[in-house]
Amino acid sequence: MTSKETLPLWLLLAALLVPALGLTSPLLEVDDARYAEVPREMAASGDWVLPTLDATPYVEKPPLWYWIDAASQKVLGSSEASARLPMLVLALLGAAGAWWLGGWLYDERVGRIAAAATGTSALWIFLVHNLTLDMPLSVCFIWTTAFILRTLMKPQDAFWAAPAAWACAALAFLDKGLIAVVFPVAWVLGLAVMFPKMRRGALALATSWGMPLAAAITAPWFFAMQRRRPDFLHVFFIEQHFQRFLTQKYHRNAPAWFYLAVLPGGLLPWTAPALSGLWRAVRRPLGPDARGPALAAWSLGVTAFFSISHSKLATYVLPVFPHMAILAAAELERGLPRAAARAQAALGSVLLCAAGVLAAVAIFSPTARAAALAFMSAPRAGLLAALAVGLLAAMGAAMLLAPRLSRPAAALCAGAALAGVCLFGGLRLAAPLVSAREVGLAVRAQIRPGDELWTYDTYLHGLPFYCGRRVDRIVQFLGEFHYAKRDPAYAPMFRDDSALSELPRAGGRTFVAMKSRSFDHFIASVKGGGGALEAVEPLGAWTLAVVGAEPPR
Repeated sequence: MTSKETLPLWLLLAALLVPALGLTSPLLEVDDARYAEVPREMAASGDWVLPTLDATPYVEKPPLWYWIDAASQKVLGSSEASARLPMLVLALLGAAGAWWLGGWLYDERVGRIAAAATGTSALWIFLVHNLTLDMPLSVCFIWTTAFILRTLMKPQDAFWAAPAAWACAALAFLDKGLIAVVFPVAWVLGLAVMFPKMRRGALALATSWGMPLAAAITAPWFFAMQRRRPDFLHVFFIEQHFQRFLTQKYHRNAPAWFYLAVLPGGLLPWTAPALSGLWRAVRRPLGPDARGPALAAWSLGVTAFFSISHSKLATYVLPVFPHMAILAAAELERGLPRAAARAQAALGSVLLCAAGVLAAVAIFSPTARAAALAFMSAPRAGLLAALAVGLLAAMGAAMLLAPRLSRPAAALCAGAALAGVCLFGGLRLAAPLVSAREVGLAVRAQIRPGDELWTYDTYLHGLPFYCGRRVDRIVQFLGEFHYAKRDPAYAPMFRDDSALSELPRAGGRTFVAMKSRSFDHFIASVKGGGGALEAVEPLGAWTLAVVGAEPPR
């Protein structure tokens, strides 16, 4: 079978570019908007050292993503498209890394399928749209591990592959911190123990001039940050690394089996070949073929690390997706085992049944229709339901049919691409429920000098992005601002519920954005109650209240 017959290049490229449909979609709360707003502030301020959120220091993460995205917004202007474009480019670079690694580890057919499986797996394609730091990290890691394996398996290439591995690891460090060192070092040590023939390459990595290169890439920013914020290194390494991993300080705990559910769901529709390839690799981990075991060791090691952590988010495990995609591609090229093919068909049937149930609920359930109509028009709600049904049906049909077709990879790729089209269309329609865009634009159109902007019982990360100004008071919410609140220069921004009793405010109106469910309590807490309000505007899941200025005495 030729590469062209396995997966046509036009189909691969079309599938990888599906996320371009979401470039201009409204920013989602919370992470998507936050990781667009921090770079927007960096581009606007010209301060490329200290990241800020709502003009307060935001030092939880290193600056790589902020630099990339701020450069895009600086050149192209501040918009959803300029904020999302770099993530699309990075996602394509990640798929290219899987293509290159799979191509020389196995063959070009495997590389091509691996690129498709990476770029169209459910979690990966969603995170091209929903901005987080886990996508840049995953891209850095696929290239880091690709260059490491090149050094381990072909030591004659160490003179260029080892420094390249160190440089990519340094970029990963500038994106997420210590795991950029912990994961590759532990992986290399494990492979050197398992496969003695790799020890020559491991020594080349350890003695490469890439190590000082990595230090030169990472050290300047950390030095500059420590000079600006003398507590930075303590906060970054002790609080954001060790306390996050070892304690429940950040309230992101989940069961140890959490990623056993996330991985199969996130890999859809490539789940069955990926897990089958992983199982094939771990059955004979010390055999003569080290390719599968090396990829499996990375995937299992990273997953195990996050499984024992006290801080878990579904996105954390994204760095294993390109490696799992290569295992899936190799398995498809060998021919999917009968048990795996049956499991894939069964899972596809489940998704098709889910699509049918969702369609029935949307058509026949008055409760569901009433819930949807509380936030959007009937045509929008109907189209959103149809797209959700189409997403499930596209993936389900592809998984059900793929084992029966001569080109299963092409079927899975096409089904995933069609599901992606439905996803991005649905996210655009669901914007009133998940984006602060309308709130921000409403504030921008009405606010005048002397007015203030507050948020109550929440913080809308997209609010400053869309209205072009900071939030003046954050009431009854802390979230990501725990570091800023410690600083006396910023502490007055953060108020408790008692701040509402100070409204109306002398000197100007107060725009207060809140979750709609908090509105009744808000009214009861403001002096004068509803009579103090100039306007109330429900906007999707949020309410914007305008408190009039206190009359002069």
